[in-house]
Amino acid sequence: MCTNHKYYHKEKLRSRITRILFLVLVPFLLSCADDEPSLSESFLKIYDDSDLDVNYKPIDVVETVDGFIILTGTELSKSDFMGVRLLKIDKEGNYEFEVDLDDYVVPVGKMYLNETDSNSYFFAMNPTSLEAVLIGVNPQLEIQTEVSIGGLNYPLSSAVISNGNFLLQSYDPLTQETEISEISLDGSFVGGNSYPIGPGDDVQEEIINHYLNATERPLPFFCGEVSAGNYYFNGFYNYSLSLVFTDFSDSPSGVVQGQASNAGLRAVMHLTGSDFAVAGYQFDANFQLASATLSTGGTTSSVDLFTGNMAEVKPYTPAQIINYSDGETYSVFASETKGRQILLNFYSSDGEVSGMHRIGYLNPFTFASIKQGNDNSLLVLGTTFVAGRFERITLNKVSANEVSGFLN
Repeated sequence: MCTNHKYYHKEKLRSRITRILFLVLVPFLLSCADDEPSLSESFLKIYDDSDLDVNYKPIDVVETVDGFIILTGTELSKSDFMGVRLLKIDKEGNYEFEVDLDDYVVPVGKMYLNETDSNSYFFAMNPTSLEAVLIGVNPQLEIQTEVSIGGLNYPLSSAVISNGNFLLQSYDPLTQETEISEISLDGSFVGGNSYPIGPGDDVQEEIINHYLNATERPLPFFCGEVSAGNYYFNGFYNYSLSLVFTDFSDSPSGVVQGQASNAGLRAVMHLTGSDFAVAGYQFDANFQLASATLSTGGTTSSVDLFTGNMAEVKPYTPAQIINYSDGETYSVFASETKGRQILLNFYSSDGEVSGMHRIGYLNPFTFASIKQGNDNSLLVLGTTFVAGRFERITLNKVSANEVSGFLN
């Protein structure tokens, strides 16, 4: 009796302690689980390939109804141009399948998801005719649109404008002109004009080397919209790689001149009026301006914008600027560091530095593209080098809560 009585009380005490621990620990564990983002909210994925030595040139990423589509160039054995590959990724960042578009080369961003037909659009080039081709694929990577843009060769950059059409920058090797064109979703030419790159063969050689991926200093071709009917492109004009403003008239409405390809702008984002967020360079020095007033109706020089070198940023880094909003609005500058990380700098609407974030630690990372996700996350596309030599595509989804933690 005595032994059983002691055993009964010992078991009763143990049961009571267990219940207390359960009541204390379960809410704690639940709160910890709530603090951790789910797999669909945040991830960093590296996509492997059975070909160890294949090289990639990631272009862009779009978020679809059931995940993501990554557009990348891939090294081809049969051509000096980069091939076109599409990767289908699920909502948690897991690789599903891929499609190679063997008939085309040199894919060009930015990609655009049209919510009306759920197709994702981008430009590439026919390797035989050298014509630009508008391609649209559905979420299963099946081609829905495939239109050659007659008369426009060597696509360089593209962007979607406010009316839902595309702005396409291209190069004509016969007339040696930079072309800027408005293209509709069905591939029709709406309007545009062309501007001379200047005398001599040096510029043309730089453009061809850019296509062949034969340089470690890729040229920053990009284009965009200031307002309806007023556009800009960063490309060769009058021998220099310059930011050119145009309303499709025979002469540019304004030019921010570079110094050949040794100084100029890597990225701009229109803010309001004549104010832009600007990422620029002078030789191997880089600078960022959260807001700069650019003359859209005259001729100025990018050299006058230089404010001093950002020592951490890698020389000749690729760069992009996007608008990020989570109730407050920020300009996010993406670039690469000398330590081979992807660097994100956040600037508030008043131009103050609000935070930063670095992607990459042990392996070197390169930057390709950045976008805001549908859930206010950040989608950062790039590459990393596994074991220091095998290049692989990476997609980092940074959750809205994580972004909030970077900001002051």
